Amino acid sequence: MKNIFTYLLTYSLFLLTCSFAQVTTDAPYKTPAMGALMGSNIALSSDGSSMLLNPAALNSVENGYVMAATQQVFNQSFLPYNVLTTSLNLPAGLGKLGLSFESMTVSYQDRTLSGETAVGLSHAFTLREDRISTLNMGYTVNYMSVDYGQSAGTAGDGSNGMDLGNSSAIGFDLGFQATLSKRHWLGVVVHNVNRPQLGSGSATSMLPRDIQAGFSYAPTRQVVTSFSLVSSPGLTTEFHAGLEYALNPSLILRSGIQSGPNRYGAGFSFQARGVALDYAMLTHPVLPVTHQFSLAYAFVSPF
Repeated sequence: MKNIFTYLLTYSLFLLTCSFAQVTTDAPYKTPAMGALMGSNIALSSDGSSMLLNPAALNSVENGYVMAATQQVFNQSFLPYNVLTTSLNLPAGLGKLGLSFESMTVSYQDRTLSGETAVGLSHAFTLREDRISTLNMGYTVNYMSVDYGQSAGTAGDGSNGMDLGNSSAIGFDLGFQATLSKRHWLGVVVHNVNRPQLGSGSATSMLPRDIQAGFSYAPTRQVVTSFSLVSSPGLTTEFHAGLEYALNPSLILRSGIQSGPNRYGAGFSFQARGVALDYAMLTHPVLPVTHQFSLAYAFVSPF
């Protein structure tokens, strides 16, 4: 009984935490870089999570890459969340292309209660550029699918339950990034511009739209500070702040904070020979700490 109560409490709080996201799979912090900085790097994200945070920031990634990230949300084995992203340079003048895949399942006693996936196609390009400044634009088309699994059935464990069906939707994200002297960055992104919906009839759920704006500043080559605001209709505006410090060419330390709810993140990135290993831990005022891991490889694109 205690295990069942713990499961229900954790899952309920998790749904409450993510209830204003696109779908349950759309966790606020999808990779260690995002988690350690508490999502404050809207304006500057030069790793594999760029397209997941602000599609326009994808244009800041110099080389192509492939990245895999994983976490157990709130350190719960029944809430695994996995991400796979890749990007490559397009021919001169066409910008950069990115692909992302997100997957999450909710299971209990070896039975899948629900499964969710999101597949994204991102494109970023330069709108205007001169000697000291750049203006980038990016967009992402997301295909989101939810499989509701089976009902409990007469056995109570889902073994002979009814298929509850599935639902899907297409969302559109739009972002901008401005750079000045490669020391100041300004970013703005709108998620779910088209306000997609899941389900039909009385079960229709409108996926909420949010606007995020951020600023990053690099006082030195080793230090980058980031700040962002997140605004969603009907919710209190959130404040996010983060700091990156390059201890040496191979090791980057990160930390960040967030308001509403108050959370703290910390982590590092170890890079060598084009391979990057990242880790982050995220606190929560009620739920257990989340641990995030990712492995990425940067390669030279053919264009």
